[in-house]
Amino acid sequence: MKYGFFDDTNREYVITDPLTPSPWINYLGCEQFYSLFSQTGGGYSFYRDPRLRRITRYRYNNTPIDSNGRYFYLRDEADGDFWSAGFMPVKRPVDEFECRHGLGYSRIKSRRKDISSSLLAFVPLGFNCEVLQLTLENAAAGAGYLKRFRTRAG
Repeated sequence: MKYGFFDDTNREYVITDPLTPSPWINYLGCEQFYSLFSQTGGGYSFYRDPRLRRITRYRYNNTPIDSNGRYFYLRDEADGDFWSAGFMPVKRPVDEFECRHGLGYSRIKSRRKDISSSLLAFVPLGFNCEVLQLTLENAAAGAGYLKRFRTRAG
């Protein structure tokens, strides 16, 4: 079964199906701060030592479950439909999915209904932190449509 491909032009591995046999991890880091980031937003962050100084919780040997990580939930308040920007932990099917693991960053793009989301994760050089940027785009007509959606980090 094909889950993705190498994009030689952009020097990225592109994952087109979130349901890989096990989490496909990208390693992000700088001098002392590191993050492991999966194709569904799972993983963990740590400062200097992955065993003793974890910032976020993660059971690394809990394969194939990728249940702890950085999650943003999206919900349509009109009909109660909800999903997550990175697929996990909700596991609701999306109309489009793509995760790009590049050198020093990962980006998960998905679309459900008329809402597209793009979740970018990276560790900036010289800073002991992880940056997550969530961008939402509404393809539906009507200026007030996006007000029905909220994001919440989990």
